[in-house]
Amino acid sequence: MKKYFFIFIFTAVIFSCKKEQVQINKITSNQIEIDNNHDSDSTIIQFVQPFKDKLQSEINTVLCYNPKTLTREEGDLESSLGNTYADICFKRSDSIFYSKTQKNIDFALFNYGGIRTVIPKGDITVKNIFELMPFENMLVITELSGDQTQALFNYLEKRKEAHPISHLNLELKDEKLNKVLINNKPFDPTKNYYVLTHDYLQHGGDRMDFFKDPVSLFNVQVKVRDAIIDYLKGIDTLKTNLDKRFIKID
Repeated sequence: MKKYFFIFIFTAVIFSCKKEQVQINKITSNQIEIDNNHDSDSTIIQFVQPFKDKLQSEINTVLCYNPKTLTREEGDLESSLGNTYADICFKRSDSIFYSKTQKNIDFALFNYGGIRTVIPKGDITVKNIFELMPFENMLVITELSGDQTQALFNYLEKRKEAHPISHLNLELKDEKLNKVLINNKPFDPTKNYYVLTHDYLQHGGDRMDFFKDPVSLFNVQVKVRDAIIDYLKGIDTLKTNLDKRFIKID
């Protein structure tokens, strides 16, 4: 691949005690082609190498062991990867939220499309999580009214995708939500609910407009990726499962 640098030389008369307009009277440019025929600059390489080595070491750090390959396509309405992702973020955020407000999060919702790749079987490295979550999304807690929460459930009913959820149990029958439990209690449309998500969705990403104008908003100040990395650092083996938190019945 060829790269180009453009050098522009500007010539102008700029020293004057008179209030006269300065004009550029000449513009020249040279195109310098950079390809494999040019030698590397050893000074730059020596300067950059320590940073490159440190980054390479950190990105390949092993966090824990994963017994099986995890994908978002494991089930129609849920996946063990999505369940684990949502549960990890819930656990991390709930402890922070309670320490600041003495309140608890009710449930969590993230987007199916936010899971960008699989987690392969074997050692999970920092690189794997960067590939899984390449965005700089920050965890946030939205306080939603009963109507906004109902709009959230209408969205899940319509989309019928394996969005990562936590502390929710949903049952779909005849293409409609037949049962909605939040922390094992029926949804109450007269209540407000504290819902964990991330800032991209809170701004209406993936058409989740119900998050855009919450009753209140709390920034956890933790990135999704960092929450997952910190959790995996503290365990030896990742355990995941499908627990029927979102099912379809005949």
